[in-house]
Amino acid sequence: MPDKANLPVDARRRRLLAQGAAGAAGLALGTSALGHSLAAGNARPSDADNTECKRYKDKVVLITGATSGIGEACAHAYARHGAKVFFCGRREQLGREVETAIREEGGEATFMRADVREPEQVEAFVAACVETYGTIDIAFNNAGIEGPRGGLDEIALTGQGSYQDVMRTNTDGVFFAMHYQIPVMRDSGGGVIVNTGSMLSHRGSSFAGAYAASKHAVIGLTRSVAAREAGNGIRCISISPGGVRTDLLKRFMGTDSLDGAGESNPMGRIAEPGEVADVLLNLTAPEAVFLNGDDVKIDGASSA
Repeated sequence: MPDKANLPVDARRRRLLAQGAAGAAGLALGTSALGHSLAAGNARPSDADNTECKRYKDKVVLITGATSGIGEACAHAYARHGAKVFFCGRREQLGREVETAIREEGGEATFMRADVREPEQVEAFVAACVETYGTIDIAFNNAGIEGPRGGLDEIALTGQGSYQDVMRTNTDGVFFAMHYQIPVMRDSGGGVIVNTGSMLSHRGSSFAGAYAASKHAVIGLTRSVAAREAGNGIRCISISPGGVRTDLLKRFMGTDSLDGAGESNPMGRIAEPGEVADVLLNLTAPEAVFLNGDDVKIDGASSA
């Protein structure tokens, strides 16, 4: 079998299309099971019910910001589906706890402390993933913070929780990650990059303008990479979650409880982190090969 790195671009495209066709039946089964489960009561499908529970066997998934919330849920989900997960976060103890929990479930995961605001740490993180697992098939650039609240004339410009902090984390962190991920994927014949945007990637906010700006930028970065790297077999998409039951949302809303949150949503509630993970599993599958450069809203029709 020829080395993927030595395949010409057209050959890589044919190979990706062939892989997508081969997996189409699997996606139909998995999506059907997910739709049936959600229709029956908005519950996530269990591994016992999921006919594709090892659909990511031996794939390498790199995730930033996976010590809690959506990133943590995705780390568990990919590991349950057979992937080797390499993830980072700034909180060492939480990272080790997530790593241990995944391994106790029978999955493969490795945590490395890294701060996405620092390009040297991002470079080391990506290099360590390749050294540990050999490549990167899927990268989920999820690390983010809610940033300061207030008008643009009111928020701090520098320091922790400032305008600079939210931009360096949410925007520069994605830029740095893709800067180092793209050459790895290009050399191995392709891959999938997913960046976490927000519903505030699409509108403004009277109290979170810095956060909205950072997430608008994520969409621009995503589209730019997709346009440039499609011929190299690299897909780049973003997701824009609405309200999700996470600690970040609690901080964003300034509340200790999310009870009753999402009552105005057409579905009458906010999303669970695991539901976002379920969507991601389908978006990054080989059979979704022609989904590229798009932003996928996961908001329960709140923006409809």
